[in-house]
Amino acid sequence: MERISERLSALESVLKRLEPVENLLERVALLENTIYTTKKVFTFQEACMYIGVSESMLYKLTSSKEIPHYKPRGKMIYFSKDELDQWLLQNCEPTVDDVTRMATEKSTTQPFFNQRRYGKRKKN
Repeated sequence: MERISERLSALESVLKRLEPVENLLERVALLENTIYTTKKVFTFQEACMYIGVSESMLYKLTSSKEIPHYKPRGKMIYFSKDELDQWLLQNCEPTVDDVTRMATEKSTTQPFFNQRRYGKRKKN
């Protein structure tokens, strides 16, 4: 029983020494996040982390030319932060409020009854 208490006390002392390491890891994570806000050009791995996709997915996007990228010497791939932000924000999905507002604006400017309809014609 005494051995268990000795081991527990030794474990507690080790954990007390590790507390500053946890604080350092939190600070490093915070610094990594702030680096992405100040950089203007990303490497391939940084772009993967920034947009949150795997390396294989980013390779597919670059090979099919779906995402803007640069290859200054033909090998290394670089990405502009501003262009990545624009690419991420494309294809905006409107909210329900936006859709109803657009529908009411459209109905007030173009009345339905005076529109020309296609399909069956009325017999005179």
